[in-house]
Amino acid sequence: MLLSNLANAAGVHQHGLADAAVVVEGQSLTVSFRAPLMDILGTEQPPADAAARVRYADRLKQVSEPLPSPVAGCRLSHETRSGVAALFPESQQHDPDHAHHEHSHHADVEAEWTFQCQSPDKLSEVTLPFLAIFSGLATEVILLLPDGQSALRLAPGNTRIPLE
Repeated sequence: MLLSNLANAAGVHQHGLADAAVVVEGQSLTVSFRAPLMDILGTEQPPADAAARVRYADRLKQVSEPLPSPVAGCRLSHETRSGVAALFPESQQHDPDHAHHEHSHHADVEAEWTFQCQSPDKLSEVTLPFLAIFSGLATEVILLLPDGQSALRLAPGNTRIPLE
């Protein structure tokens, strides 16, 4: 959860702005992403029924796996993503007062992917394909690479994080 903490430290919840971190350590590549729930679902309200829960889940699935440079030979080894059940526990749906209090704060969608790479020295970029879908999001990126650390900002609709 180091990356989640780094991404959380990068900024305050602000609609239209996501945070990401890319860490290359040895043969491991880890990418974390955090965005306001409103920017992913279009709402922060709990789903009203089972059909809404399915729509929310489908929308959350669009925050899909990053694409590292193909020549680096990376394969996904671990993934965690926010799901509807964690964001909106069903027990809260039956008590409107409880749900209102629990969700009166701003929620975030979080995801983290870890890859094992055969040739990490050939990593020149990581693409976040889902940023084309959520094209209103600017993304602040923290890079922790073997040759140092830096930060950059992706303009809305830009999906490519350069690593060189």
